[in-house]
Amino acid sequence: MPSAHAALDAVRAARQLPAARLGDRTVAWGHSQGGGAALWTGALAEAYAPDVPLSGVVAMAPASNPRALVENLPRVTGGSIFGAYTVAGYTALYPEVTFREYVRPGAEVTVRRLADRCLSGTDALASVLVVLGLSRDPEIFATPPTEGRFGLRLQENVPPPTVAAPLLIAQGGSDAIVPRAAQDEFVDQLCEAGQRLDYRSYAGRDHMPLVEPDSPLVPQLLEWTRARFAGVPVAAGCTRGEH
Repeated sequence: MPSAHAALDAVRAARQLPAARLGDRTVAWGHSQGGGAALWTGALAEAYAPDVPLSGVVAMAPASNPRALVENLPRVTGGSIFGAYTVAGYTALYPEVTFREYVRPGAEVTVRRLADRCLSGTDALASVLVVLGLSRDPEIFATPPTEGRFGLRLQENVPPPTVAAPLLIAQGGSDAIVPRAAQDEFVDQLCEAGQRLDYRSYAGRDHMPLVEPDSPLVPQLLEWTRARFAGVPVAAGCTRGEH
């Protein structure tokens, strides 16, 4: 939610810069964690920033289902790093979620060091572990983060089906970080709730390759966004496509 507020506030701030020459239409884009932020931006826009009407929202491999993402971490190369990011963020934001309850005794220093590392891509995962002197992913959790108060907070951070603008979700069929099955589950919930949604999946695309220049998503994304800026109407309901 804070990322959504920040994104909408950024549009407001940019409008105060005459040299920016912004138009009156806004489309929110985001990939991975940014995709989750884009979903929350769309979900909160009408209530938080009615002065920033959105013409569209695009979430690419979004971190839409935090519980499922955390459950998948043991199967991800460098999953402990993403786990460290998660526990550091949630313990900072929610006082009832603590290192003592969820992090394995003796691992807190490692978790904090992992959380301080910045990744520029999946290729950096192994090098980060080497820098930390680890030969393999450490087991950092004493209690599964999907249980108890941590689990409740993870569930609370699932974006609600309140995106009024046209919504496009793109997902790689071979994504190792954001599993296709978890994204399908999230989309199913949105569709059941009546969310207007265009869901597109891309066979053979992993997390980063989904948004690389040779991805078939890229020209489709630009075409879809141009249509939103042009005010082309979007039909109600959910559509799904394999690419």
